[in-house]
Amino acid sequence: MNSSRHDALLATKTGRISLLLNHLSSFPTPVIYLIGIVAGLIGVSSFSPFHFWPAYFITIVVYGLLVMTSPTAKVACYRGSSVALGFFSGGVSWVFVSISEYGQVGNLIAVVITLGFIAVLTLFWSFSAWLGWHLSRKIPQLPSGFAIGLGLLIGEYLRSHLFTGFPWLLPGYAIQDTWLFELLPIGGIWLTSALVILTSVSLAALLARQANHWSVWLSVLSLWGVAAALHFSPMQWVSPVGELKATLIQGNVSQDEKWLSQTARTSLAEYQQTTIEHLDSDLVIWPETAITYLYPQIRPHLESFIEELSQSNTSLITGIPDKNIETGQYYNAIWATGNGFGLYYKQRLVPFGEYIPLASFIGPILDIFNMPIAGFLPGEANQPALQVGEWAAAPFICYEIVYSEQVRNMVRDSDFLVTISNDAWFGASIGPWQHLQIAQFRAKESGRFVLRATNTGVTAVINERGEIHAQAPQFEKTSLTSQVRLYNGTTPYVQWGNLMTLALLALIGFLCLLAPSKRAHKPASKN
Repeated sequence: MNSSRHDALLATKTGRISLLLNHLSSFPTPVIYLIGIVAGLIGVSSFSPFHFWPAYFITIVVYGLLVMTSPTAKVACYRGSSVALGFFSGGVSWVFVSISEYGQVGNLIAVVITLGFIAVLTLFWSFSAWLGWHLSRKIPQLPSGFAIGLGLLIGEYLRSHLFTGFPWLLPGYAIQDTWLFELLPIGGIWLTSALVILTSVSLAALLARQANHWSVWLSVLSLWGVAAALHFSPMQWVSPVGELKATLIQGNVSQDEKWLSQTARTSLAEYQQTTIEHLDSDLVIWPETAITYLYPQIRPHLESFIEELSQSNTSLITGIPDKNIETGQYYNAIWATGNGFGLYYKQRLVPFGEYIPLASFIGPILDIFNMPIAGFLPGEANQPALQVGEWAAAPFICYEIVYSEQVRNMVRDSDFLVTISNDAWFGASIGPWQHLQIAQFRAKESGRFVLRATNTGVTAVINERGEIHAQAPQFEKTSLTSQVRLYNGTTPYVQWGNLMTLALLALIGFLCLLAPSKRAHKPASKN
């Protein structure tokens, strides 16, 4: 096929797509919303455990097309909401498992609470669609695709920070199996998220025959090129400084029996016995709240065990609840003992799981439904790393590993990362696999090994490249022993954070604003 014929065929196909988009508003409204919901559902398959990375790009292309062809901001808001509804319904459906099976509220109320949670997440995309539509209309110098993409990125940032934030299923997590994964040490999850969105909305603008600015395409293509170069010629951002042998113990204790007194005694004895069998390891890690007794109560009873650990030069890191005897306040903690020391209090608590937001208003409502809610308090920021022999470990409890900024702030003075969790709350759902994937991104961003010990899985050792170095089977009582390399130094992301992403977006916006407006918008039809 010669070049002219190929160009003509491409123009014909693009023209047909453009014609279809021009008639989109004539489709019945339920059909348009159904398209959005299906597109959102498709995007979930980009994330773990499915790893079909093109799917999320399809989701955002459809989102961009639906928003940029909307006649009014209200219509754009509804259309964006439909995509979000499909995406979050499929992506965080695992929340239902924990509420239904362990919330003691029954399936009906669990469905209501899960739908409410999905609705809250959807609202951020509703706002994004509304904002993107207005930016594209009020600032005509901004290409519509860039404006809509910027709106979505702002919405995702707000979702990650407001009301303690829920930075789960961010756009950048969809690219684990692509070259873009190599950009994480440079700009972190927000650089990859920005690039995924900019790539997708640029494709949407191309399909809709919307004008785009050269700076957008240049940035997108350049970053893909840099990622490809790093993929084939990797850079070593950090330096190895040592090695240790670590054993991660997976107790596989049933969630509904975990806090019973008889189970507490039995599981603690089993953890101790398994640890004694691995005293040749430099470090042994137990999962989140592996010890269900309070720290002040259990420490005196473990003195002989701690002495045995010290004599074998073995450090133990375990999850344990703590109580301040003077104030009566409770904390979710990590304790390092044996040939190590330190006590870390969890900073990021799970709303409605570890504390009640607006407790004076919401608490009485939850009492009606007989919902058991823990009353933990958050630990202070800037807590020191845990000491493991001569090495330092940055600690994170469960949900905290999803906060890239918290990890970035704590990793500077550490040689490796430890995250403990109890994903038994989410059963055999996709939740634990998404959680593992997030931990892989933190390893890649920081250039550190991540040791992830969980109650039921997925227990794993992740190397500094974000790859699974060793992994234990899920839902088995087992242990995982692996050699762990230790690193110092900082990646560009750890050093500079999100400055590169902000500079990139600001530069694109500035260059667009310098260009004369090429778009004239007619008054929006109310139909």
